[in-house]
Parts: sequence; C-alpha cells; structure tokens
Amino acid sequence: MNYSKSLPRDTGGAPMQQFPAPYKAVVVTHKPNCSSSSVLYLNPDTTLIEIAAVGGQGLAIRWVPSVEGAAATPYMSVVGATSLLGITPNFDHIIPTDTVRRFVIPKATIGQATGQAGSVNGLYVKMAFINAGTTAASILATEF
Repeated sequence: MNYSKSLPRDTGGAPMQQFPAPYKAVVVTHKPNCSSSSVLYLNPDTTLIEIAAVGGQGLAIRWVPSVEGAAATPYMSVVGATSLLGITPNFDHIIPTDTVRRFVIPKATIGQATGQAGSVNGLYVKMAFINAGTTAASILATEF
C-alpha cells in the first residue's frame, strides 16, 4: 500500500514527474546555518517532505527512530563526517547544496489501526540534519 500523497496527473492520467505535490504544505521549516545537528519533529499527517539545501556544502540527514533513547550515541543526532570525538558518520542521505530532494517518509514501525497518517502507517516522526561539510548550510523543509 502506498501511503504517500500522489504526484499530480495530467488529463490523460499520466503522472507529472517534475511537479511538486499538488497539496498545500502542512508545515514549512527554515533553519539557517546548520552548523550543529538539529532535530525536525514531523507533523503527524506528513507522508512526503521536500528538502532544499541552501549554501554551504549541502546537508546530511538521518531518520531518527522514535525508540532511540538517551543511551544512543549520538542521541537524536546526525554525524556528517567523522568527528573529533571519533564518532563515525551515521547519515541516511546527502542533499547537495542548492538542490531540492523529495522523500516519502519511511516506515519505522508496523503502525496502528487508527490515528493520523504517520501513526497508522508507522512512519518516522523525527529527522536529524546537519551541514555536510565545514561551511554551514541552511535547510528549507516543506512537509506534505
């Protein structure tokens, strides 16, 4: 079952690949200068997200499991490169600078019988991000 919002379709029913989702955004986020790891808590109705990396050397993102506790290293963070503390990279995706990427929110759990789109489909509820290089980048995220 595909739980994400669909692409727009032309009058013949063909998907319009290069067009944004035909829905109004649920949440819009702008975080300038992502020099340290930050967590974005996703809206419970979000099934699709567009992320733009602006400036710097792009962004590293990681889907954070809801069960990840304070004992995890680094807790609710993403590491884009080997750190001075010896922590190895743990990112899931790299978004090059001045690029927009779309993601269907991946499944994290089996889901529930009732609730909003995220809980019914067992989707991730958190995403961590940080600049991918030494120069800070900004993130623009649009949730659908």
